[in-house]
Amino acid sequence: MTWPNWNKNTQDRPRPLKYETGNEVARSHVLASSTVSLNDNTQRIVAGGTLLCKITSGDQADKYGPYDGTASDGRQSITEDALGFTRRGIDVTLGDRPVELLYAMCVFDKSELTGGGYNFHSTPLVNLKAALPSNVFDD
Repeated sequence: MTWPNWNKNTQDRPRPLKYETGNEVARSHVLASSTVSLNDNTQRIVAGGTLLCKITSGDQADKYGPYDGTASDGRQSITEDALGFTRRGIDVTLGDRPVELLYAMCVFDKSELTGGGYNFHSTPLVNLKAALPSNVFDD
């Protein structure tokens, strides 16, 4: 069986960047499919603009997964150099996949970001700005 065409998950929305300057910096990391919940169609799909955090313990250590404030594997931590936002949607139904994470010199649209319950306003936003100091979070 071949991988599903992940381009079909790239939709007009969400679009995490407010606009592109050409200076955006991204890193490639492996997204652990076991950290992504199944949707109604039994697929594991991560939307564009999703906050991913580094897994620091367990059998998925050094991979990334969606932020989860109740996790105990590192995905609950907002720390510099251990998080980023997905540029586009990706399907990890068939297993772990490499994913491009935006993390520096970006102008993000807060309304287009998803964080698994992470609040992109007030105190949590201050923490996120401290972890990603070269980025702008705009309304």
